[in-house]
Amino acid sequence: MFTNLKKTISLIFLTSVLTFVFAESTDIPGLYRYKLDNGLELFVAENDSAPLAYIEIAVRAGAVTQTPQNAGLFHLYEHMMFKGNERYADQDAFTDAANEMGRIDENGTTGVDRVNYYFTIPSSLVRRGLEFWSYAIRTPKLDESELENEKAVVLSEINADFTDPAHIRSAALFKTMFPKSPWRLSPSGDPAVIKSATPETLREIQKNYYIPSNSAIFVGGNVEHDEVFQYVKEIYSDWKNPDEPVEFEEPETKTPLLRDKKLVFVNAGADDAMIQVGYYLRGPDGQIDAADTYAADVWTKLAGDPNGVFAATFVSEEALCIPESNYIGASYPTRRASGLIGFYAAMLNVSNEPPVEDSNFGFGSIETVRTSNLSPVEKSDLFLSVLKRKAIPAMANKDKFFKDKSISFVIQQLEDSRIYELESAKTILSSLSFFWSSCGSDYFFSYDKNIAKVSEDDVVNFIQKYIQNKNGALVVSVSPGVWKNYKKAFLNHGYEEITAENAFWQK
Repeated sequence: MFTNLKKTISLIFLTSVLTFVFAESTDIPGLYRYKLDNGLELFVAENDSAPLAYIEIAVRAGAVTQTPQNAGLFHLYEHMMFKGNERYADQDAFTDAANEMGRIDENGTTGVDRVNYYFTIPSSLVRRGLEFWSYAIRTPKLDESELENEKAVVLSEINADFTDPAHIRSAALFKTMFPKSPWRLSPSGDPAVIKSATPETLREIQKNYYIPSNSAIFVGGNVEHDEVFQYVKEIYSDWKNPDEPVEFEEPETKTPLLRDKKLVFVNAGADDAMIQVGYYLRGPDGQIDAADTYAADVWTKLAGDPNGVFAATFVSEEALCIPESNYIGASYPTRRASGLIGFYAAMLNVSNEPPVEDSNFGFGSIETVRTSNLSPVEKSDLFLSVLKRKAIPAMANKDKFFKDKSISFVIQQLEDSRIYELESAKTILSSLSFFWSSCGSDYFFSYDKNIAKVSEDDVVNFIQKYIQNKNGALVVSVSPGVWKNYKKAFLNHGYEEITAENAFWQK
């Protein structure tokens, strides 16, 4: 349905459609939203339970906006934000100013969809805190000598990723499922780009992305929303947008593979008695498939139910040696342009011997460990076969999938989880910031209404659209001992080995 999309779509809207003179009402008590003339969004969550204020400034940037030429510069720029600016000459002055405000949990992060900076300070200093972040985000010093020092820090983080099992496995998966632009899921970046970075290249990042129409401020705690708005308008209203917008490439295809791809990863920390399997498919992207993400969330709850038909299908397949339903599951995290559906299981690697009572495999109170004659390779292949021939068809069958748990119950669970999430100003704003970056603030505010509309047919349609008869990547993680004994068999069954050398797009 997206073949007629233009090759690129605009990332930044340079003019505001609407300016909120007063706070726009929301359905969440104590939460207010504003928009300045320059496009900067402001969200204020009032909560007088403690004399504190949480302040966050977020930018729609990070891995999702990277190209091979600038991959890693968002990460490096995030580090340089703490190294001084027009008001605070260097890192010591910056840190001293934050300490003088009594700041708590100050940090900055570079993720897939967002770069953000935040801290918690006494609410009496909220104006000072807003001004503090204004200098940081708008006038970073980007000193050349500091840049060289910070390059070494960032490079050490990247090199650590290159040896970390979790990063190696994820990198291989992302390169498989997003073959056109795997760098858009790699916030740490490319060592070559980091090494060649200059203050000028970082200024380009600032000019194109660290701009008001691509940013939002989140303030919560013992504050008055109108007062916060006046502070923000006073401090940030002269923040300018560039003359030309940057263009954002459309998300990758939903069908990156012509056939299933099988990968095996040797994890030095894995136990010989365990085989981990995961199967992944492209899912909805928040940027263009937001309507499908609601059904995806309901589906995830249903598929993750340990008492549901999905888990029962696998546990009943005794040859897989899945100890119990808690060791099978499914996932879908909402992302701006990198939606990924996952199925996973933990299978015991045991031979056909008498049942083991009170085993020490680390599964808690399992009374009997299942056994089978299947090798780790055969179990991995069987997992994929059961998923595609039994579990997915069962989920696509409305009568079977909703037999044990009604959709209204699942929707109520999601609504209850949302209520819990909205208990404090900080958790409200952290969730809002996440969805603002991936789907937009309207998505966050209309979530409950749209979740309530999801029907059984919507869930089945989601399964048929994104899961049934689709090709994906099977990733099997085994110990060095298992690999030593079954390497030839894995390769003969069409598996490709993931290594630190072939996993990363940077290499």
